[in-house]
Amino acid sequence: MRIKYTVLCAALASAMLFNTACASNKNNSNAAAQGGVTSEADISVEQTSTAEASSSSETLASSETSTTTETAETTDDAPIVTVEDGNIGDIELQSGDLIAEFEIEGYGTIKAKLFPEIAPVGVDNFVKLAESGYYNGLNIHRVISDFMLQGGSLNGDGTGGEAADGGEFGVEISEHARHFYGALCYANAQGKNTTQFYIVNNKQPQDLSLLPTPDDLRGTAEVYLIQSEMYEDDPVYSNYYKAMADYYNNLALMLENATPEVIEKYTTEGGTPSLDGGYTVFGQVYEGFEVIDSISACEVRESAYEELSEPVQTITITSVKVSRYEG
Repeated sequence: MRIKYTVLCAALASAMLFNTACASNKNNSNAAAQGGVTSEADISVEQTSTAEASSSSETLASSETSTTTETAETTDDAPIVTVEDGNIGDIELQSGDLIAEFEIEGYGTIKAKLFPEIAPVGVDNFVKLAESGYYNGLNIHRVISDFMLQGGSLNGDGTGGEAADGGEFGVEISEHARHFYGALCYANAQGKNTTQFYIVNNKQPQDLSLLPTPDDLRGTAEVYLIQSEMYEDDPVYSNYYKAMADYYNNLALMLENATPEVIEKYTTEGGTPSLDGGYTVFGQVYEGFEVIDSISACEVRESAYEELSEPVQTITITSVKVSRYEG
């Protein structure tokens, strides 16, 4: 396998940055750059429950928890997932489809179609949280222009909250669900989802050919696996490097499986393709894009994690409701 020297250096530099950041600031889980892809490829959930958890960089899918929906097609009782179940083509609503409606105070309403065939666990969790009223009154605590907006944190700062049935659950990945503009996704902590979601707000055209090649990504993954073995006695560091290895391997697969339709949609509608394979995409916005754009244009300041992403004025989620589409 050919591994470019620059990619290796980027991966190792990222590993070194993680080590230094953890040693100097165990509460800043956004500190680890994800070399070779994008400095913003980090949709994280801040953990505060234990000292080990708060020192981990909270990023992408880990090998113990990530799943790929397409693998279910080989079983007798699992539904076959098709492109119509995701967001590759136009979003067409059919009677009975699950619809999520976000009411944002002072901004308006965002409506998204949910993907239970692609992310059954994630959608079930989201529906239960919404029906319980969990999201009502929480805030959008993180906004980065041309990247994403994030909410659903119990404490309003990226911390707190657990899955509807308790604890956490793994990432669900599908080549039919991509990070296009308006994608509804789960933020995660090393491949573990709970309550926090984000919506992709980047409308800038994306050229997939500018990303590292699949071979280069797999080469970077190998470097992270080596790092994981070096820290096998320290689960915080070891799990982080394993998660990064999975992210790069998953992204390589997603790039290899990118159809002409995927390439064209990223070019015309924008998104964040560097996140494909690392996070659960469980829905797609079809109405309220002007609300996304308005929120994305809000004034932000530096957060407690030294990131320019915290809205100066509180952005409140008035309610999140889930219903069946009646067409």
